[in-house]
Amino acid sequence: MTSPIVATVGHGYTSLWYLTRATGLVALVLLTATVVLGIVSSVGWTTERWPRFLSQSVHRNLSLFCLALIAIHVVTTVADGYVPIGFLDAVIPFRTPYRPLWVGFGALALDMLLAVAITSGLRRRIGTRAWRNVHWLAYVCWPIALLHGLGSGSDTRLSVALLVNLVCVVSIIGAVGWRLATGRTFSPRRRIELAVLGAVSLLIIGVVAAVGPLASGWSRRAGTSPALLAQLNAAFASGGASSSGVAGAAPTTTAPTTTPAPAPSSTGGVPSAPFNDSVQGTYQTSAPNRDGQVQVILTMTPSGATAAQLVVKLTGTAVDGGVAMSSGQVSWGSDTGTVTALDGATVGATVSGPQGSMDLTMHLNLDQSTGTLTGTVSGTSGSKHGSDQ
Repeated sequence: MTSPIVATVGHGYTSLWYLTRATGLVALVLLTATVVLGIVSSVGWTTERWPRFLSQSVHRNLSLFCLALIAIHVVTTVADGYVPIGFLDAVIPFRTPYRPLWVGFGALALDMLLAVAITSGLRRRIGTRAWRNVHWLAYVCWPIALLHGLGSGSDTRLSVALLVNLVCVVSIIGAVGWRLATGRTFSPRRRIELAVLGAVSLLIIGVVAAVGPLASGWSRRAGTSPALLAQLNAAFASGGASSSGVAGAAPTTTAPTTTPAPAPSSTGGVPSAPFNDSVQGTYQTSAPNRDGQVQVILTMTPSGATAAQLVVKLTGTAVDGGVAMSSGQVSWGSDTGTVTALDGATVGATVSGPQGSMDLTMHLNLDQSTGTLTGTVSGTSGSKHGSDQ
């Protein structure tokens, strides 16, 4: 079965994919800070430089900022269009076919935050007691939002994301522990009950994360419907590019040992332009490193007179079914350059050598069953070296 290499990277709607990931992670940080500041205000902690009204003011503004980021997170997720998540899925839990449980947790957390925000605005009309009862949802929505990020995000296993999640968890543990130890409104029995409830909740989250999002093969076990998986696989196999910058092609295992990638030749380089050669060769995809990064190496032998091999190295984040490229290098013998465009099975690159700058276009077909590739490479002259000197 043939497949494309990667989807468009650095073009189209790739920015939406990065923006929805970034806003989701930052929103969790802001939600954590909001809960911590709410606890600080409820305890009544103050200093000369940090009066109580300042805690309340910052708490309120952070809550509004968090909601604004969540709104951007929802809009970019829907606009990205890689998976069928609509605006209704953001407020009605567990209705989307894409990871319904984990995306549903996000919708549930958003509904709780909206309830807290609305009742806070109506506090004088509904009364302090009703407002306080609803405000407890802020404590409930935080672990639900954490589960949403762990289960539905593509960055869960990245070291940066793990660090952010760990800092958020430690911050909440410290704040809640302080609240239980100093809060005058809780009886000893009530404090023990709340402490046990919090410990059990954290234990459940830890176990779920360890056997779920942090374990290998999570994308296939996360609850995506078989129909959607078949639809995405069909789109990838046909060579179409997804709008999110997600690769649907190269398998995330190394190529079969029966067709090892030959070592690149150091003789020769890019032939004189213009040219259009056929190519054949092999490809390999490394296993993800600790940061979730993989490398796809394409080693090709052109049919032209040059004895040099053409090697393309694509590096990026491992995501569902492939890789989102963050950088790419190309070498043709002693001439080297960078990947400048990527669209499905088409690779664009610029290579510099003694002849000057050369623009390359490669149309490739990858065979997943054998780890081999075929296709064409064409070249046109770019800017000459020394033209600006």
